[in-house]
Amino acid sequence: MNITFDDAVRDRLLLLKGSHEADLVLDFDHTLSRENIGQDCCGITRYRIVLVEKGSVPEVFNASISSNFGSVYFKEWGQMYLDDEMKIRFNGPLIEIMGRGELIAPNIEIVDFRGDQLKIKAEKELTV
Repeated sequence: MNITFDDAVRDRLLLLKGSHEADLVLDFDHTLSRENIGQDCCGITRYRIVLVEKGSVPEVFNASISSNFGSVYFKEWGQMYLDDEMKIRFNGPLIEIMGRGELIAPNIEIVDFRGDQLKIKAEKELTV
């Protein structure tokens, strides 16, 4: 699997990252947050690219995708919702994930949780 970030999204990530190293997580079920958030029955509810402290990717993100910005970590069970070749790009004011010929998610967020105390929703509630 591979993700290609277009130049505009890559520039946004570089600006957010600054000189402070980060790992990227593709969080598609709201596992990472600043507060506990309830989950609906859909499973995949909102795709987000989350910057976390370098070396502190929670174990629940047990797979990775190569990209032109380095590894992007995700939950392996979600692979069925992804494509072998994906592009994350700006489309007007929105950022979207495209597969080969199909739209995977029309509006994703990029959030920076470095330095924050995160709530990790998994089988048991964890705090990082």
